[in-house]
Amino acid sequence: MIFLCKTSDVPTGKAKRIARGRKPAVAVFEVDGTFHATADQCTHGTALLSRGRIEDGRIICPLHFGSFDLMTGAVASLPCEEPLAVYAVEIQGDDIYADVPE
Repeated sequence: MIFLCKTSDVPTGKAKRIARGRKPAVAVFEVDGTFHATADQCTHGTALLSRGRIEDGRIICPLHFGSFDLMTGAVASLPCEEPLAVYAVEIQGDDIYADVPE
């Protein structure tokens, strides 16, 4: 597990991008009081999902408007075809940790 950010850093109903130097960025989402962590790059194109719109438990890509289920990473709508990487999240106090591969 790695530290991502504080729960207070994630805007309600929105996302926070976590840059990790040379490693792929992570997007942290808050939906109805639950935090989710995913890869920040869409699997369909070079778009940042942290800039997308959250709707009905899905993240909608800002580039081509495909979407993914935030809990499972499953493709929810085309043109996306490849699932999104999602990471197990653990909250410790106000800290958000996730099981992000190094």
